[in-house]
Amino acid sequence: MQDFDHWAELYITWTAMGGADPREVAYYRRLAAMAEGPVADLGIGVGRLAAELRPRFGVDVSAAMLDEARERLGDGIELIRADLAGCTLPEPAALQYCGQNTLNHLTREAVRDALARAFHNSLPGGRLAFEVVQPRPERQKARDGVPRLRVWDERRAVWEITRMLDKEGMEVEMIGLLETLDDHRTVGRRYFPPIRMCLLTMAEVEKWAGEAGWDVEDAHAGFGGEPLTPESSTAVWCLRRPA
Repeated sequence: MQDFDHWAELYITWTAMGGADPREVAYYRRLAAMAEGPVADLGIGVGRLAAELRPRFGVDVSAAMLDEARERLGDGIELIRADLAGCTLPEPAALQYCGQNTLNHLTREAVRDALARAFHNSLPGGRLAFEVVQPRPERQKARDGVPRLRVWDERRAVWEITRMLDKEGMEVEMIGLLETLDDHRTVGRRYFPPIRMCLLTMAEVEKWAGEAGWDVEDAHAGFGGEPLTPESSTAVWCLRRPA
C-alpha cells in the first residue's frame, strides 16, 4: 500500500493554492442534487471536494489526510479510514464519487476490486462517478522526468515530476517538490517520496465496471462534456447500478 501520509502537507498546500475546478465541482454537485440517499466521497483526502458537496461519508486510507479533513470540515461528515477496495459503508449510498484521479493511485487489481466494492455499497439506481487519467505514451515520454509547475504564489511553488515505469506508459511514478521562499529570499526545496499511478484505458474501465454489475450512464473526456476516445488524456465516468 502506498504511503500517502507523507504527501498530506504537499496536498494541503497544493489544494489551498490551486482551489477546485468550478466545472468539476458543478459536475459532482449536479449528481449529488439528484441523489435520493446518502452521498459518499471515496478518497476524500483533505476534503477538497467535500467542503463544497458536504457528503454523508468520506473514505480515505491516509490517517494524515483524514486528520486534515476533520479539521477542515468539522462535524456532520462521517470519516472512515479504509482502502477503497475493501471498504463497507455504514449504509448504501445513492452517489459515490471519486475525484482527482484517486483510482489511478491503486493497482489495477485494486481498481477492479474498488469498482466491485462500490457496487456492493450502492443503492439500487445509485451512481458512481470518477475521473481517471488515460495512458498517452507519446505525451508521457515528452514529460518523462521533466518538472511541471502546477501551482504557485509569491512564496511557494508546487512541482510535479513523473517518470514512466514501462514503455507503454501504463504505469508512472510521481515525485512532488515544494519550493518555499523565506524572508531572506532563500529558496528551500523539499521532495516528497514517489507514489505510483496506473493509467487506465477505456477498455479496462468498461470491462471491470461491467463485471461488477454497473451500467455506463455516460463518459466524457473532461468536465465540459467533451467526447471520450482512447486518445483522450482524462476520462470522466458516471456508472449506474440497475434499479
